[in-house]
Amino acid sequence: MKKIVIIDDEIKLREAIVELFSFIGYQIIEAHDGLDGFNQVQLHRPDLIICDVMMPKLDGYGFLKKHLASELASIPVVLLTAKTEELDEIIGKGLGAKEYIKKPFTFQELKRVVEKHI
Repeated sequence: MKKIVIIDDEIKLREAIVELFSFIGYQIIEAHDGLDGFNQVQLHRPDLIICDVMMPKLDGYGFLKKHLASELASIPVVLLTAKTEELDEIIGKGLGAKEYIKKPFTFQELKRVVEKHI
């Protein structure tokens, strides 16, 4: 079973993503901020990481920098964000994100991106 770590401080959104991906057969590990997410990635070694950009303690960009400096840097990261400026996407992809998905998004859009990178 493929594993995904979902890092997002928005509880309702995180729970919805968890429920939908669990339903179609993925093992999901949840994290509420970038620091927790980094620890969950180290512990569970997922196949993919879905990470929000704007979070407390360690934001998505900070998580991405920390992740890409770790021994698990080959695990792809998909960023989710309410930031819609083109510059924000350039920053995210420049830091190494495989995809940059703007909120609101559809589950089908997220599923397509996950299947592309997992």
